Amino acid sequence: MSWAAAWTLLRRFWWIVPIGGLLAWALILRAELRGAEADLLAEQTAHGATVANYRAATATARILDAQNKQLTEQVQAAETRRISDAFDARIADARARAAAVSVRAEAAAADPGSRRGAAVPGLPDPARGVDGAACEAGFPSRDALGTGDALIATEQAIQLDELINWVAAQQRIWAATQQSPQQKEPNGDE
Repeated sequence: MSWAAAWTLLRRFWWIVPIGGLLAWALILRAELRGAEADLLAEQTAHGATVANYRAATATARILDAQNKQLTEQVQAAETRRISDAFDARIADARARAAAVSVRAEAAAADPGSRRGAAVPGLPDPARGVDGAACEAGFPSRDALGTGDALIATEQAIQLDELINWVAAQQRIWAATQQSPQQKEPNGDE
């Protein structure tokens, strides 16, 4: 076949060239579409796996938080009970001592001749300076404080001391239970 025959054939069937080009273009687009669909399916699968991982991590975190909350509440209750028992024991001891002092004071007042020992010398004036400074500040002197007032002051001091102990214990518990699991159990990967 010569060039002239080929040219004649091409002029007669000219529509074959654009249709062939369109057919090739359609095949290329179809292949690209299949690749894009495969990429989309892979992306959707990866997204589904990520969502499932996040849900599992959230559920695990909720369980761990609930366990941590329960443990924290148990430790706090035990520490509160321990401090409350110590407070009750100290208050009972202070009240027993105050009662003993009151009984001794009543016995001494009822029998003034029972204490006939040698006279104890008084304190010099400089030693009374602290008591004098307290009186100037508006506090009652040591002698003016009765057994009941002394007991109230002691009870309040014990209450304050045990409150401080309780707050410190709660802070220690909070600090111990607020650490992340990586901080509590180092695994050496860091």
